[in-house]
Amino acid sequence: MSENVEELIKQHHAFYEVSPYYVVIEQSHGRPSPSTRRILAGFDVDVYGARTNGEPEPSPEYAQAYAALQEVAETTKRQASDSCSVEVIAFPSTVRLDTQNHLQEEAILRIRVSHYRGLDQPAGHAEQRALDEIEKQLQGLGVARR
Repeated sequence: MSENVEELIKQHHAFYEVSPYYVVIEQSHGRPSPSTRRILAGFDVDVYGARTNGEPEPSPEYAQAYAALQEVAETTKRQASDSCSVEVIAFPSTVRLDTQNHLQEEAILRIRVSHYRGLDQPAGHAEQRALDEIEKQLQGLGVARR
């Protein structure tokens, strides 16, 4: 990655958090009251950066960060199995307020790791390896895990 991305990460105090990605399946099988199952389908890696411009529209820096995460996702996809899905999801109009840092406004980008094996199938080793690779790349760029 270029020095511009690393400078962007420092300037916006970027960090990431990992959370499980669940799908909920409703199973009725002819019963009047359906039951639901919650299945761990993968992981969400949310990358946050402090907003510095105060404008409602996403800045060009947001697009630059999105492109950098797309590169991380593409590198991970090349190393992952065919059934593993890695995608970057943008939230350009969403702002999170960091309650641990005086309500600092933060922009959000998400990398979702899941699979193509069917909604009723849980995440497996391929998704864990993809998550490990994404974390390795993010930490290599200087993005800390919170």
